[in-house]
Amino acid sequence: MKRLAGRAKTKVAALFVVLGIATAEQARSEIIGPEYTGQGDAPSPMPTVFYRPLRKRQTPIPVRIIQQQSDRKRSIVLPEINGVEHALTKDFIKRYTTYSGLRWLVEMMRNAEPYLAFVRNEIESRELPPELLYLPVIESGYNSSARSRSGAVGLWQFMQNSIRPYMVITDYHDERMDFWKSTHGALSKLKENHTTYKDWALALAAYNSGGGAITRLLQRTGIRDYWVLAETRQLKYESIYYVPKLLAVHYIVSNPRKFGLDISWKPTRVEWTRLQVNGQADIRLIAEHAGVDRDEMFKMNRELHSQITPPGGYMLKVRKTDAEAVRAVLENADIDLIRVHYHRIKSGDTLSALARQYGVTVDQIVSENPGIKPRALRIGSTLRLPTPRGSAQEPPKAAATQGTGWSNVWVVRSGDTLWSIAQRHGVSTLALARANEMSTSEILRIGRRLKVP
Repeated sequence: MKRLAGRAKTKVAALFVVLGIATAEQARSEIIGPEYTGQGDAPSPMPTVFYRPLRKRQTPIPVRIIQQQSDRKRSIVLPEINGVEHALTKDFIKRYTTYSGLRWLVEMMRNAEPYLAFVRNEIESRELPPELLYLPVIESGYNSSARSRSGAVGLWQFMQNSIRPYMVITDYHDERMDFWKSTHGALSKLKENHTTYKDWALALAAYNSGGGAITRLLQRTGIRDYWVLAETRQLKYESIYYVPKLLAVHYIVSNPRKFGLDISWKPTRVEWTRLQVNGQADIRLIAEHAGVDRDEMFKMNRELHSQITPPGGYMLKVRKTDAEAVRAVLENADIDLIRVHYHRIKSGDTLSALARQYGVTVDQIVSENPGIKPRALRIGSTLRLPTPRGSAQEPPKAAATQGTGWSNVWVVRSGDTLWSIAQRHGVSTLALARANEMSTSEILRIGRRLKVP
């Protein structure tokens, strides 16, 4: 038993050496972070933002820890906002420079890569502190579709009641997820806060807590120093750690080798521009005809609810390198840029039910069918429905589902739906359902033979 115990100790010691840790106490600190010695609850080691699941699982970034370099060997980049030497900031620097913390930071910076050049340019053009570049790291993890428990959305985590006059939310899009407009809105708001409070730490606290709350706090306490308000716990819990987190992230990422972090990837300088889209268009069709990446087109225009642009016009965000190809598609009148579905109204149909069925809004249906009376749909008339799930089709013929000659027979396979089969054969879902005497919501049995009109 003693021999086994000795071998175990040897292996643990070897692991410490590999990680560059000299003692068991250091190992504990590297794994769970330093002990918090202040009063009350300890600050969370990671931002308290809940994200929607990613569509694709990303490959984890390897983080290589290298030998740390002393401050004397290279100049240190310090934030312009005061407070990097404060105990709260130092605590987060320690937490974020554990092995898991460094992995998290590298992952966040990879998320940020498509946006960094744009956000940095906007910050510099307004002559704002450069550390604001890292505010979306602690707000959303640089995820344009991030949504918090409280309902804040986007890179900069705007609440719905705080978006005016910078953004709007409509049936077609939520501009809080528009990285272009939300960045303009966030930086404008931060600059306004600084004009009001004459202090960047207070301006950030107002961005986090709301200007009204900070103004009332300053009037009640007579204190105009963020760090004093934080130390005396006059600020709300999240705001106490808001500025320290930002300064810690900026300090570490701006001085990676000081903390033994080898950032082996080189962020490419992605530059964006906007092109006018007149009327409605499916951005996937734009990408397809222009020969650009459809997934990126969707991600960079994430604010669109159904990937269809609003009827009143839209500014499409594309890489500058792709702008010429996309502009050629938009200016080509011979290219149909919206998939539509033609639906013949039957007894019981309502606009709200059709909107749910085809994945669009009632307003989109009304916009696509001028003169329609939502409360008096005429049975037998045909509606033109824009839908991200449909394909361009001709209006249905009167006897399209009544004939006895079928162009094809389809054997249902795993994963098939009535809609997917209809799209494969260029017919409407309703026509396919009627041809097989079934409802459009019926679940298909694998092996079933369907008549395709």
